[in-house]
Amino acid sequence: MNILIVTEVFYPENFHVNDFAQTLVERGYNVKVMTRQPSYPMGYVFPGYKNERHSVEQWGKVEIHRFDIVEGYKESKIKKIANYYHYVRRGKQVISEIIDDIDLIIVYQTGPLSLALPAIYAKKKFNIPVIVWSFDIWPDTVYMYGFPHLAPISTIVNHIIKKVYRNADAIMVSSKLFADTIRLYTPNADITYAPNWLLETESKPTTLTIDTNKVNFVFTGNISKAQNLENTVRGFIQAKIDNAILNIVGDGSYLPIIKDIVEKAGSKNIVFHGRVPYNEIPDVLAICDFLVLPLTPKSGVDKTEPFKIQSYLQSQKPILGIIRGAGKEIIEGNSLGVCCDPENIDDISQGFRRIIKLDDTEKQAISSSALLLMNTRFNKENIMETIETLIHRVYS
Repeated sequence: MNILIVTEVFYPENFHVNDFAQTLVERGYNVKVMTRQPSYPMGYVFPGYKNERHSVEQWGKVEIHRFDIVEGYKESKIKKIANYYHYVRRGKQVISEIIDDIDLIIVYQTGPLSLALPAIYAKKKFNIPVIVWSFDIWPDTVYMYGFPHLAPISTIVNHIIKKVYRNADAIMVSSKLFADTIRLYTPNADITYAPNWLLETESKPTTLTIDTNKVNFVFTGNISKAQNLENTVRGFIQAKIDNAILNIVGDGSYLPIIKDIVEKAGSKNIVFHGRVPYNEIPDVLAICDFLVLPLTPKSGVDKTEPFKIQSYLQSQKPILGIIRGAGKEIIEGNSLGVCCDPENIDDISQGFRRIIKLDDTEKQAISSSALLLMNTRFNKENIMETIETLIHRVYS
């Protein structure tokens, strides 16, 4: 079967879709990818690439078709909207040129849902079945990122949602909570749960210096507004646990703000380690005692199942979830640790105090539950079997 993946990002950009495409090839499918010229996260085309209208390259057995972008789309909302529109317009042109031998299209939607519109266009014009795999839920994230919930934006957004989901032959969602939102627009939608899986990597010993004589909490990953680290560090400072360290491993746009909060509070037991290579993260988690998973409670974000939770589960350590929504459901529903209100500093402070009181029996139960989840719900082979079953049902 010849499959076309329509995506906003692809190799050399480092995203999960790369592994998905390679896995399809390993399972016997012929795979093409239609995407932009590589430009994430800076918004400008990578060195070694040109902002060409349509270029073709080979990555292993995957044939990649790229088209141009509106450069500087990270710098303003006007350029961002222009780039969204350009993706749809140019995407329709390019997909028409490469569709001849395609049996099925999979839209890998990590950004705007509008990137599915070229695929919907191909479905209608060339009668090619389309599966949309959503990792980001509209309209919630549109308004979360600052666009006003007013016409004409709300009218356009609702039109895109209806057009994409009502014309898709099937929909896959990376979070169970996405289904509720989608069914508001298309009540009879064919929706399948297909979460991310943990990418295989060869773990290496970390170069970080962590004081193992202390009780170590750790946060790893991107430090942005969505992570809600402001309230996390305030809660930890308020908890006043003398023998505990909060290790923050990562980098991002909100790091200076978090550092400023810690500095003004005069806290000495919060350590900023900076970014470390991905293959060192398992060792970092293994060294530490408790894993911190904070997330803003804003609608859209809280419906997402944090991808980070899978690396946390792999370590089989107790999780302090400063979180609502999908993440809270996973932690509490599977007895993986302690959850607290991400908007309540007192509750966060109590959360830090509560989780360090877990005894060995409780920690062992958490370890067993985490391992079970990784072997079932988040197991790559299980998820791919689900996807392949859907592919063949849609194509038949």
